[in-house]
Amino acid sequence: MATIRGLFVAIVTSFPLWGGYTMIKKEVDDVKKVIYLAGGCFWGLEHLMQSLRGVVDAESGYANGRSGELANYDAVCTGLTGFRETVKVEYDTDVVSLETLLAAYFAVIDPTLINRQGMDMGTQYQTGIYYTDEESRGIVERVAAEEKKKHPRFYVELRSLENFYPAEEYHQDYLIKHPHGYCHISPAKMAEVRAMVGRDE
Repeated sequence: MATIRGLFVAIVTSFPLWGGYTMIKKEVDDVKKVIYLAGGCFWGLEHLMQSLRGVVDAESGYANGRSGELANYDAVCTGLTGFRETVKVEYDTDVVSLETLLAAYFAVIDPTLINRQGMDMGTQYQTGIYYTDEESRGIVERVAAEEKKKHPRFYVELRSLENFYPAEEYHQDYLIKHPHGYCHISPAKMAEVRAMVGRDE
C-alpha cells in the first residue's frame, strides 16, 4: 500500500497546479512516521526492521553524539563520541503501529545490559529509543514501563532525538549484501518476530 501511495504522489507532483496536490501530500505525510532504535550492532536491527510489514525504510546511522565531525565508524568505535549505533525506522501508521515495532525491538534486545548486546561491547552498543514528537514519546514511555516490569534491571535509554547521521554506505543493507555476515540477532529470533508482526511483501 505504501508503494502504491508513493507512486500516486509522484504522479500528482508532476502536476503542481492541480488543486488536489496539497491534500494528498498531507495525507501521505500524516501516516508516515519515524522512530530511532539503538539495539546493539545496527546491521541486525536494520535487517529485521526493513523486513517487517509497514516499515517504509530502515537506515543505519549514529545518534545523539557530541559532534557531526565524529559521526564516522572509526571515531564511534573508540567509545568516546557519545554516539549509539542506531536504526532510523520510517513506518506507515496505516499498516503498523509504533507499539508493534517496539514489541519487535524489545523481543530482540537484552534491556538489562549496559553498553553491550550479544558479544558486542562499547558505548556505541548501548540500547536506546529516541523519539521526535510528543505522541511517540508517550507511547515509548508507556511501552517501556510495561517492559520494565519483566526485568530486574532496565537500562534502555528513552530520550528525544538530538541528532542522527547516516552511517557509511557499506553499513547500509549490510546483511542483504552479505547474507552470511555477522549478526547478534539469531535467524530463529528474526523469524519469530516476523511471524509476530508480519513480513513485508
